[in-house]
Amino acid sequence: MTSREALAIGTDTKPPILFRGEYEQWKDRFMDFIERHDLGEFIRKSLEEGVMPHVMKTRTVDTKEIPYQLKFDELDGEDLKRARADRLAKSFILQDITNEIYVKIDIYKATGKQMLYQMEKMMLGSKVGNQLKISNCLNNYEEFKGRVGESLAETYDRFVTLMNELSKNKVNKSQIELNLKFLSILQPEWKRFTRQMKQIKDLNDIPLHKVYETLKQNEEEVDEIMDEKRQPEKTIVDSIALVVKKKKKKMIVYESEEVESEANSDSDNYEKLKQAMLMLTKAFQKKFYKNPSSNSQRYSSGPSNYVQKERFEGKRLEERKPEEKRCKAEETNQQEPPKCYNCG
Repeated sequence: MTSREALAIGTDTKPPILFRGEYEQWKDRFMDFIERHDLGEFIRKSLEEGVMPHVMKTRTVDTKEIPYQLKFDELDGEDLKRARADRLAKSFILQDITNEIYVKIDIYKATGKQMLYQMEKMMLGSKVGNQLKISNCLNNYEEFKGRVGESLAETYDRFVTLMNELSKNKVNKSQIELNLKFLSILQPEWKRFTRQMKQIKDLNDIPLHKVYETLKQNEEEVDEIMDEKRQPEKTIVDSIALVVKKKKKKMIVYESEEVESEANSDSDNYEKLKQAMLMLTKAFQKKFYKNPSSNSQRYSSGPSNYVQKERFEGKRLEERKPEEKRCKAEETNQQEPPKCYNCG
């Protein structure tokens, strides 16, 4: 039990504390606390009827009867008890309320009855608010159902709480209606036992807690039925999880194979490119690089010497053009065999 719940319940010497939204519970506990007091009857009258009227007496002054009001110290008997009860009624209410409620009600000139009325009006609201609250309770009653996986005790506790809310709002249901409603809101696994209850028991006379205690005896069998229904669902879930796990493994294998195939394809492409470059190099050398002649033996195989050689060969070629023309003319006339200008 929390400290707040302890304050809301109260003790034999300490009245219960009123918290917002709990006025009905507080009033029942507060009236019970008052009834257990020595002046409980007088305090209840003070809260219901208001403070005691002033006690008046007369005294003779110069042969005249003059009325006057008795003070608290001058009272005795029943009048004294009632006056003390008026004070205690207001004192107990002041002890019951929190600062949040204290600042919202008139406590200075108000009596215990007036303070109780202000608190009730503030907590419960107007008639329109009460009607809305009653309609909400009725809607909750009509739509009330047992939850999946909820035990019988949990369903019973929620249903009884709702019934108490209806009774506090002065909405009364017959005993047979409450019993039939409770039997209809249970899960389908209770269907066989609820049918037996309707056939065997007289639901007009049996109270709701007796219906609950009777059904409670069959809860183990109902739990076994629920477990049997959950097993195929569990196997289906496990099989689905196994299939998903296998698919994930296959996807990982496929991904690794794709990576290997990509690596192999890259290496094959590199080898093919390498072979093609070699073939191009050989063809280029075969076409543009001839074996060196006697005049070109002095050139090395370096890249710069190849350029110099090409320039030299180009100049010699230009120098030979007029001689070639003269040789051709002589060949036509003398028909001498041609000679090589490099080697003679």
